[in-house]
Formats: sequence, C-alpha cells, structure tokens
Amino acid sequence: MIENSSSILESHNVSVVGSGAETLVLIPGFGTEQVAWRHVVAAFRGGYRIVLLDLAGVGPGSQSHFDHVRYGSLDAYARDVTAVLEALRIENCVCVGHSVAGMVAALASIRAPYLFRKLIMLGASACYCNIGDYRGGLDGADINGLIDSATQDYMQWTARYGQMVVDRPAEDPTVREFVATLRAMRPDMALSLLLTVLRSDLRSRLGEVTVPAVILQTRQDPAVTIEAAEFLRDHLADSVLEILDASGHLPHLSSPDTVIAALARHLS
Repeated sequence: MIENSSSILESHNVSVVGSGAETLVLIPGFGTEQVAWRHVVAAFRGGYRIVLLDLAGVGPGSQSHFDHVRYGSLDAYARDVTAVLEALRIENCVCVGHSVAGMVAALASIRAPYLFRKLIMLGASACYCNIGDYRGGLDGADINGLIDSATQDYMQWTARYGQMVVDRPAEDPTVREFVATLRAMRPDMALSLLLTVLRSDLRSRLGEVTVPAVILQTRQDPAVTIEAAEFLRDHLADSVLEILDASGHLPHLSSPDTVIAALARHLS
C-alpha cells in the first residue's frame, strides 16, 4: 500500500512542538505512547524543534493501521520512522529511542543515514535472549512464560509486567501509567509486538550503523542487562555508554531529571 505524507503522519499520530534550528525526534518504546516524553519535551522545547510519534499499534488511531504480518519484524517499524522523517523533510536530526525504539532508530539509520546526526538509545538491547556467551537476560523458557501468561489473562499480566519493568510498587504513578497504556492497546497487537521484540536479534546488524550513538542505561533495569548495553557500546563503531543513577526501564517517567540531565550533556 502506497501512503501519502499526510496519511503517514496521521497513522503515527505525529506531532511537532517547540522551536529551534535542530530537530529532536522522540520515539516511545513498547507499551508507551509519545506522552511518556512529556518531561523531556518540557525541558527542551525552548531550544529544539521536537517531533513525536507513536509506533504502529500504540496510541490513538494507530491501531487501525497495524498489520500482524508486516510488523513481524522491527524493519517494518524502521521503515515507518524513515517515512515520517522524509514526509516532514527532516535531515540530520538527533533521534532518541526508548527500549525497542532505540533499535528501530538504529535500523532506520542503516536505511537512511543522512536523516540522522546522532542516535540516543535509552534502555535499548540488540537481543533480549541468552545465547552462548551473550547475556541478554532471558532464556527461551522465560519468553514462552511471558507470552503464555499474557495470553491467558492479559489484564492480570499487565499489572505484574508493569511492576516488574518499572521496578516499583503497584501504586507508583509510573507503574499505573504504564499499565494503563498497555491496557489501552488491543491485546493481540500488544502480544504481537512483544513477541517481535523479545525474539529479535540485531547483533549482526550493529556493524552497519554509521551514525554516532549514545547508549543510556539505568544501573538496574529488569528488561535490559548491563551486559546488553555494553555489547551495544562495543559493537557500535562510534558510541559511548553512560550508566544512569536510576533504576527501572522507564527512567524518563520515573526519574525524569536524571534523563534530562544526561540528554543535555549529549545534546550539547
């Protein structure tokens, strides 16, 4: 299907705020919408033109455009990102991707490196599985257990998963927000994306990335191991790794000041 620029922007709920000579693109990760970047937007909108979008299947309106076959690999999401940037005629941007969106941005940079000046990956991983000497954090049985649990009772699973990923109690505002966003997704789409994420292995593609990259990783992240973050640093040719003094997989919501300070260091 051939999409025009307006339909591409509409299907990904694209919004543009702020002003500045440089463009900052913010892409949310699994189970979060662009509103998750609100603290970052408030901090940088005075100096940057900020582009926000939602991944297919997440956020209002985007679920009607989701195709299970097309989005069976992360390359489809990368094609979406390049299409959005080209529709907006953006080049040489700084792109911040949270979680899986960090790898989506990396794939997009392989497709069209001229669109990007720098990649900033927050809590990203090239592979979530333990394979050989590589420690991604999950064994095959762990992934099957996650999927089985979510399939059997999606609502109950969101509550447990939200607490685990955010690394805070159920009543914490970030946990509540994350769980609410997960529950706003159609379960079949959420599970399809989750399965695509957990089974992805992009380690062999890292050498194709030519855009400089910054890897931001919390010191305790239930979804991404420190070893996975170090693997990115060691296999992305022009990259640096910063360990944030924060915990959990959604620090831009649970510890926004820490994330904002780190972004300011790497944007300057």
